[in-house]
Amino acid sequence: MGYLQIDPSPDSLNQSITMNLDIGKDSKRVALELRYEEITDRWYMTLTDVQTEECYFSMIPLLASYNNKMNNLWEPFAYKGIGILWCFPKNDNPSSENPSRNNINEFWIIWGDGLE
Repeated sequence: MGYLQIDPSPDSLNQSITMNLDIGKDSKRVALELRYEEITDRWYMTLTDVQTEECYFSMIPLLASYNNKMNNLWEPFAYKGIGILWCFPKNDNPSSENPSRNNINEFWIIWGDGLE
């Protein structure tokens, strides 16, 4: 299984990270947009194919997993062949339950190809 650590900047409230998703023999160049929304104090994700401009999903909340139960945030979109994504705290006591405006760097965001 292949993994990729995603490191967003805590200083930017709207950012796009371009990366290659290599799943088996397929490779996709995608842009992962992370946008902070003040009303909900939460980060949201949008994933778009850079070449085809296909939007795989838009404004999905970035929620953390706890108690050794890894929640694949991209599970509803598995049929699109984009792999899996986990978000979990780096330590036992993050300053909020989920990534918020000033603490996104307190969480690991890991993409995996989903292959075993």
